[in-house]
Amino acid sequence: MLTLNLKEIFKKTNRFKGNYSLDPKEINLPADVGEITNPVEVQVEIYKEKGGYKFRISITGSVMLECSRCLTVFEKDISQAWVIKLEKYKGGERVHLRPRDLEVSFYEDEENVNLADIVREQILLSIPIKPLCSPDCKPYVNLEEPVDSPFSILKKLSK
Repeated sequence: MLTLNLKEIFKKTNRFKGNYSLDPKEINLPADVGEITNPVEVQVEIYKEKGGYKFRISITGSVMLECSRCLTVFEKDISQAWVIKLEKYKGGERVHLRPRDLEVSFYEDEENVNLADIVREQILLSIPIKPLCSPDCKPYVNLEEPVDSPFSILKKLSK
């Protein structure tokens, strides 16, 4: 588990840069979503800001998915970059959700920020609900074999 102690890191500096290689087990993607077979390379830049931290993260890697039409297993590139703000969780209720609120995540403990959790969340958001191996994928249907209808027995009985 890759945890960053932001309190310690920012005692000495206002900016932090790091490169990491996350093992598929650290990312722990749910099996019904897909499978990461190779390490995911992560570059992170963190800035201390008023009220929290600003993360600039870029990842390079791929995930194995099953096509929802033809059931072929294929590899999807998950390389991407994003910016997220981490704010201290203060409790309470939010009344209005603004567009900038979608780029905010919350932490409770400044000493144990799990980078793998942040990366996993972004990977999950990038995987389509119905993945396709290609935009023009056709469903698997063998037109050579006759298809037995569930009602074909009735046709035979009527003769």
